[in-house]
Amino acid sequence: MFETSKDILYVALALSAIVLTFFLCWALYYIVMMLKKVHLAVNQVSDLITSIRQKIDRLEQLMSAVEDKLKDSASYIPLLLKGVSELIDYFKQRKAKKDKTKAGSRNT
Repeated sequence: MFETSKDILYVALALSAIVLTFFLCWALYYIVMMLKKVHLAVNQVSDLITSIRQKIDRLEQLMSAVEDKLKDSASYIPLLLKGVSELIDYFKQRKAKKDKTKAGSRNT
């Protein structure tokens, strides 16, 4: 089978090349699997960031809508206060008038 030491060298080199190729393929497989997991993790983080951005945008829209409503209703507050103060004055005058008429009817 082996006639010279050169034949043994060639067999050893061939076996070494086969073993090296096997380990390189094995390492390449694990590298590809790790890269796949990293890709999936990056996609999940990206989806999470997109979801957070959408929620922040919705919250911002809600806050601006509330702010607009408050600004609109704040312009009516002075009118409401004036109306309430006029109602209070009216009822005070009415009560004073009733008290006056009752006091006048008692004196007679």
